[in-house]
Amino acid sequence: MKKGLLPSILITLLGIALIFMGASQVILGFAGKSATAVITDIRREGGERTDGKPGRYTYNISYTFALPDGKEINGFTKKIGDSVYLKADGTTPVQVQYLPALPYINAMERDTGLGVGQVVLIIAGVFLILIINISKGEKKKKRLPSS
Repeated sequence: MKKGLLPSILITLLGIALIFMGASQVILGFAGKSATAVITDIRREGGERTDGKPGRYTYNISYTFALPDGKEINGFTKKIGDSVYLKADGTTPVQVQYLPALPYINAMERDTGLGVGQVVLIIAGVFLILIINISKGEKKKKRLPSS
């Protein structure tokens, strides 16, 4: 394997993953089927965030919803909030969107559709793929002997 090929592959895969995350949320907003889920768990992740505003934490919110055939699907999302939060009691309903063909691709309804977050993910993914592949192409051109 050529030197520097593995980092290029990994960064390209990261770019593809970012594009997939952003595009799947957009697709869920337009083609996803709606279901009512129940919040099963809320956990605070790590300690206080180090961004500019003190007293903010990242929370993992887990939920479960049932498909029309009765099969239960689990999902989760992250939310940034202050230090006060409610514990999950297993009865709080939320709306989720899922792909009928692939119900494991799901998200809370508030996170779906075309929004700034999804556009940023897609642009970041495209940027990573282009920047790594363009820089590799320019290095190859510099190595080629000129006539």
